[in-house]
Amino acid sequence: MKKNRILNFQILLFFAMLLPLISFSQVAVKWNKQFTSTIQWQEVTTLGNLIVSSGEGLLGIDSETGKIKWNKTKLSNISRDLFEELPNSPFFSIKDNSTFYLIDQFTGDEVFSSSKAGIAKVNEYFLLYNSDAILVAGQDANNNPLILSVKMSDGSLSWSMNDKFDRIIAVNELGNDELLLVTLFNIYKLKASTGKTIWKKPTSDEAASVDKLGALGKLMKEAANNMTDLVNIDLRFYRKPDGTVFYLGSQQESPFTTISTSENPIMKYTSRYMSYNISDGSKVWDRYLEVNGKLGFVDFTENGLMILPDDGNRSKINLFDYQTKDGKWGNKGRGISIKGGIYNYMKSNDGVLLVSQTSSNDFLNYLDPKAGVITFEDPVKIRGSVVGIVPLSSSILYITDQSMNILDQSKGLLKWKNNIATSPNLTAEYEGKIYAFDLSSGIIKTIDKKTEEVIELSKTPIFFQGKESPRQLEVLEDGIFLNSDQNVAKVKFDGTTEYVKYYPAPREEGWKRALLYASAARALLISAQSHLISGSIATIERDVAKKDLATAGFISQVGNAYSNLGTAASSYANEAFRRANARITATKSGRDFMFIMSQQDKEIVLLKVSKITGQAEGQVALGNDRTPNYAVDDITGQIYYLTGNNKITSYKAN
Repeated sequence: MKKNRILNFQILLFFAMLLPLISFSQVAVKWNKQFTSTIQWQEVTTLGNLIVSSGEGLLGIDSETGKIKWNKTKLSNISRDLFEELPNSPFFSIKDNSTFYLIDQFTGDEVFSSSKAGIAKVNEYFLLYNSDAILVAGQDANNNPLILSVKMSDGSLSWSMNDKFDRIIAVNELGNDELLLVTLFNIYKLKASTGKTIWKKPTSDEAASVDKLGALGKLMKEAANNMTDLVNIDLRFYRKPDGTVFYLGSQQESPFTTISTSENPIMKYTSRYMSYNISDGSKVWDRYLEVNGKLGFVDFTENGLMILPDDGNRSKINLFDYQTKDGKWGNKGRGISIKGGIYNYMKSNDGVLLVSQTSSNDFLNYLDPKAGVITFEDPVKIRGSVVGIVPLSSSILYITDQSMNILDQSKGLLKWKNNIATSPNLTAEYEGKIYAFDLSSGIIKTIDKKTEEVIELSKTPIFFQGKESPRQLEVLEDGIFLNSDQNVAKVKFDGTTEYVKYYPAPREEGWKRALLYASAARALLISAQSHLISGSIATIERDVAKKDLATAGFISQVGNAYSNLGTAASSYANEAFRRANARITATKSGRDFMFIMSQQDKEIVLLKVSKITGQAEGQVALGNDRTPNYAVDDITGQIYYLTGNNKITSYKAN
């Protein structure tokens, strides 16, 4: 009898292990589209547009019907590596043979063509939405310098100049049909519509001296500009919020001779700042403001210019008068010493959390900017690099790329003896509590924002199979959902674990690339609403980089693109912002399933896995092709799969 019970238990266990892999009903087909030629690749952009490369052209496809919205026949059969979606923009770029294109992904309109504009080589370009312009710098067919402006709305040429512009550092739209253009050697104020120079000033006294050297100065400029292709020249532009003044920061380095050796010189860094009036380019200060250390952060406060440099193991922060540049903090205005070089700062309540690091450790300091003092005696040593904070009633909850803790900013003490080992994407804020998954214990913990009390929510540890750890936490109506690429789990609010499921991964990593791209894009949208926005994005980039460097590179570029689009007035930017907002809104309402790529016997399947039950509710069979051609929109729950050489089938999981 006992033997039979054991046998029955083993049978039940066997079927329980097989349950996630049982064949499920096919996800509903939304549409089929037969094309007239072979399809090379397809891509869902972060704004939700389906782009298809085929023998008949580069196509924009209506995701609802499968109909062709636009067709660029001259761009037929272009390879995927020539296509690049542009962050902060509704455009994508194509580099085809000798022509560089910028194309509107919504309409297919060609907003810029280098061949039409008469520019043979594009060095750099800037999208100026408020001026309805694209500013492009490069060389013409005779290798002469050329800078031109084309209208974003119709691609027509507004103006061009053959003047030898240096490398462009920044372009700033001032309003009133004016642009501020900062190059390596000169600053220009231009009429946006005509390119007429309103004023021109050198970026430094040294740059002015080079201009006076005639032919020799010209050679020196050319050499310096050529070097910028190989060396990173650190010249930074800052604009005061009231719009009347701007600043340029530059960085100089020299050997620290007292301890340097010829084989391994130790460099000393100095940062210089100059303030200019936007109206006429005149200097506000009579000489440079010099600060020890590398260029750091600049913040425009009510009482002055706050500069937070990076000077190695010890840096001095200070507040400088806008008119006189006199220091206001520390002994005789010489600044406040901080351990380490400052690599981040975050405003919280009435103060500023300063994050610094030496060669071996990271530290926290809390600055009272009104009094100009650090509120505690010794810096607080922490684990990892700080990526976000949540102000609490009487303290600050901070999170690094490795851990979480609470800082008492008045005493300089950490509330918990042991950190919670977690990351931004494994935390969520809900109804006055912060939920965090502790990677060291496998336990979900809650932090009450009012009482700052920490409670272990889950009663048993959660561990994933396939050498994976949870990488995303989401609060559902009935519990906390955790997932990785191949694992899902849910813990109820009473602490009981409802399920932990594992779906084996395909052996070929190429199968997962499109899904990785789609899930990363979704994670970016969710991060735009997160209490730890920058930290979430940084973590997404880091996690994706472990699996696919190309996708990680794009995630790094996109960053906070969605929020930045809102400041642009152009109809192009408005459309992109509207679409981005709609997609962000779609993520706010949550979704009760996720996609998981898995393998059943020799067949690859894209599973629709319920977050409610952890079970697969549907699937799209993708066969066993080692080079799959599919795309996923993880916001709308739509899948596009190439069935044959010239047919796309779209599935709708929602």
